[in-house]
Amino acid sequence: MAETKIYPKGLRTFAKNEKAPAFVLGTLVITPNELIEWVNQNSNLLTDYNGSKQLKCQILQGDKGIYFTVDTYKGTPSNGLTNSKPIEDTPF
Repeated sequence: MAETKIYPKGLRTFAKNEKAPAFVLGTLVITPNELIEWVNQNSNLLTDYNGSKQLKCQILQGDKGIYFTVDTYKGTPSNGLTNSKPIEDTPF
């Protein structure tokens, strides 16, 4: 079953202007007060990175242009190890 998409408030995207050059994908408008309020109400969606909190989003392409959703994917560790043995203790 597909996960429900979570759209952060305070981030709005618009399709590119037809006169814009090819390298322009669209426009992003950030409304800081709205985004901060939404983050404060959804702090469970924040992740940790190097000791700092962050909101990880996916940038997607749809019928109306680009848009953002909160990345809620919880994968396995990227090193592929299934045990908790530290990497520096491996024999290679």
